[in-house]
Amino acid sequence: MRQGNHRRKARHVIGLKFSFYIQGFKKASRKRRCFSAQGTQGGNAHKNLAFPDTIRQKRTNHPPETHVADILIIDDDTDFSRSFQRIIERMGHTCNVAHSIREALALMAGTDCDLIFLDVNLPDGNGLAHIKQFQALPSLPEVVILTGDGDSDGAALAIANGAWDYVGKPITVSAITLILQRAMAYRASKGAGGRRKVKRSAIIGESPRIMACLETMGKAARSKANVIITGETGTGKELFARGIHENGETPGKLVVIDCTNLSTHLAESTLFGHVKGSFTSAHESRDGLFKLADNGTVFLDEIAELGLDLQKNLLRVLQERKFRPIGSKEEVASNFRVIAATNRDLRRMVEDGSFRSDLYYRLNGHHIQIPSLRDRKEDIPLLAEYYVEKVCRENQAPRKQLTPEFLGALAAFQWPGNVREFVNAIAVAVDNAMDEPSLYSHHLPIDVRIGIARSAFRPKPEKAQPVVIEPAALTCPLQMPFVPGGELPQFRDARETVVNQLEKAYLQQLAEQCGNDVAGACERSGLSRARLYELLKKHSVRLR
Repeated sequence: MRQGNHRRKARHVIGLKFSFYIQGFKKASRKRRCFSAQGTQGGNAHKNLAFPDTIRQKRTNHPPETHVADILIIDDDTDFSRSFQRIIERMGHTCNVAHSIREALALMAGTDCDLIFLDVNLPDGNGLAHIKQFQALPSLPEVVILTGDGDSDGAALAIANGAWDYVGKPITVSAITLILQRAMAYRASKGAGGRRKVKRSAIIGESPRIMACLETMGKAARSKANVIITGETGTGKELFARGIHENGETPGKLVVIDCTNLSTHLAESTLFGHVKGSFTSAHESRDGLFKLADNGTVFLDEIAELGLDLQKNLLRVLQERKFRPIGSKEEVASNFRVIAATNRDLRRMVEDGSFRSDLYYRLNGHHIQIPSLRDRKEDIPLLAEYYVEKVCRENQAPRKQLTPEFLGALAAFQWPGNVREFVNAIAVAVDNAMDEPSLYSHHLPIDVRIGIARSAFRPKPEKAQPVVIEPAALTCPLQMPFVPGGELPQFRDARETVVNQLEKAYLQQLAEQCGNDVAGACERSGLSRARLYELLKKHSVRLR
């Protein structure tokens, strides 16, 4: 048996016919046979691949000095790219294939990559012109250009355009192995003293604003400072929080705390824990969320909803890294970093006294302001391609083509619910299309289509005119919550009363002007759909 194993490992394959499958590697003859370049029409990839080297039989047998790499092949020759992919995977690496620049960018938006093999002539552009675009991706991949055999001009152009290397077709296994070893060694040395690649955590987009957010995310991940993430509802604040945690070096877990669901009487028990018998329902001792996050990350979602008392307790924990569970006489230590997120303006809340300034400055080590989807519409094609493919894969549905008309409709809508609303609309569109091969605007949800239609007929001012606001226009029937000269309530209570009156008056005017156009009301008010519904319910106001 041992002798047989040695013989199998000693096999050398000089060439194989293109029609091989994975089993062909196992059944290959010991006899060296030339790889035929004069195949049938279905074997055009023969001229591009050659196998004169040892092909190892198991994925785990790749050379010890070569780390497992994430590789992307971009080539419109289906046969060639499929065969190339199999060779790389048999070396023990991860490999994906794209047949166009657009498909590659969509694929890269959701994954990391160490090395890209890029063909020059692609259906939607010249590969050389897109080298910089691929190199600028968060994972900072190296780009190797695929050139014709003996094409010195192509090699020169590849280097001139910033390619890390070039390789000519046909490609030998030894050439592939050498490039992979050199590329991974280079990336290891570069990573030791330079920027690390950033795992995106499904953050899709290449617009300047989203790339700036990813850059800040990478810096935050490499530090131990706390982070504030701001942005409208649905922009992906939790995705960025997870990205910071996953790219960091903390061994602990990410603990998510939704501050909107922290009831006042249970908040301390939830956060700090309690000992058995400390209150009526404390039948056993339990660690709080802060203890569970030891050596990890706490994500405080919607931190602006915390009351001042809880803000004070949180500040003390951040300063001392200690807290006392309810009913305990001893303090518990826990070392964690905090990522806080909100869709409100914390600076303004600090100014009006509803958020502690000392807590704000303690949290604001790094600040990531995530743009709304309407402010990065150039990312919509990538988002659409990524989520259409994801929804089709999850539903085991045939892949859908995105028509220009469909993409135009997506770009025309304002998306008040941002990426969250966008993803839901994509899922509805795929469901509505059923077995149809392509997506059109009529597959979108009805409220999205109505919003697009209304925006098309909304009059646009020919020239901006200065607006003069009369003092009366700023007034509304507000009642002061105190009598001049009488007893003053606490500032917080007085402010809450006035704010409630203002909210209701504003919503009534909004309903009168927008009728039952929810999308228009969101656009005019700047509120997300969820926040608008929340306020309407709170003040018993109905859109007409």
